[in-house]
Amino acid sequence: MGKLLYFARRMPMSALLGVLGGILLLSVFLGLLLGYLPIGPAELLDILRWQLVGGAPPADPGAVDAVRDLRLPRVLLAACVGMGLALSGAVMQAIFRNPLADPYIMGVSSGASLGVACAVFLGIGTALGAGSMGVGAFLGAVLISAATAAAAGRIGSRDISYLLILGIALGAAAGGVTGVLIYLGANSTGMDVTLYWLMGSVAAAKLPGTLVLLAVVFAAVLFFMTQTRILNLMLEGEQAAIPLGRRLLPFMRLYLVLNALLVGCVVLNAGLIGFIGLLAPHFTRMLVGADHRRLIPAAVLFGGIAAVWADILGRVLVRGVDIPLGVMLALMGAPAFIVMLTRRAYRFGGTE
Repeated sequence: MGKLLYFARRMPMSALLGVLGGILLLSVFLGLLLGYLPIGPAELLDILRWQLVGGAPPADPGAVDAVRDLRLPRVLLAACVGMGLALSGAVMQAIFRNPLADPYIMGVSSGASLGVACAVFLGIGTALGAGSMGVGAFLGAVLISAATAAAAGRIGSRDISYLLILGIALGAAAGGVTGVLIYLGANSTGMDVTLYWLMGSVAAAKLPGTLVLLAVVFAAVLFFMTQTRILNLMLEGEQAAIPLGRRLLPFMRLYLVLNALLVGCVVLNAGLIGFIGLLAPHFTRMLVGADHRRLIPAAVLFGGIAAVWADILGRVLVRGVDIPLGVMLALMGAPAFIVMLTRRAYRFGGTE
């Protein structure tokens, strides 16, 4: 591990991103290859060629359906989830200058859970059918974050700890209401659906929604790559920004709103998936340092890789059992995170 960190830190950034990008593409290919139905590499390449450029259809229609309708949407969705939450985690850790910050730190997860509970147990949004849970989660996440962002104007960027406490309080209130709704409206079907959604899964991925999320994540990455100087100032603190004539509060409010939209789009498609937004920024900080010019693209690629492999293992680890992505990421991420934090090589903060 030490030698890996040594070479990664001395590797040119373009080369490191090329390596991570290649690993992500290989992981996606393996995700399409592995599963309950055996598909060979040549057969998979034939299916992908037919989907992209047409020509003679592959001999096995079942394999085509498995790749097009099942594996491709879920593998792409897993990659989008990992990339989006890794980006969000890096931004939240910069805003709050806190190594414990993650995409859900401002009560986003509790707001999303409340939205799901309202959709399931109160019947709100039943006209949307199965999509009502995702829409409820999106609205709940955005509303909680919008309330926090509005409060940021009153609290100010100097007292960031108070904003963090406010987010935790709003999340606790939303979580309490969610518990009451589940307790009062509990039935076996509603409980099963709600709990499965809260674990986070990409099993029900659909290609149109996944492509929309991919576009959202790509746009968010491009935007925050233009904000790396501001993010570095946030990580250093208000005192570093004052001599440069920068007010961080407007940027903070903007980033909180954009984070809500990004995380809301993720939970809309995949439910609540934790840990990757906390782990990916910390791990890549070990590789490339805390400068967001390097941290953001590396964290996004690593988040995609980790999520794709968690999905692959969730499908193949126990034959006939599909372990939700959120569960697999927790099982994989917790031990890795503990080992990483015990290493002296890790340091949070500083952009030297």
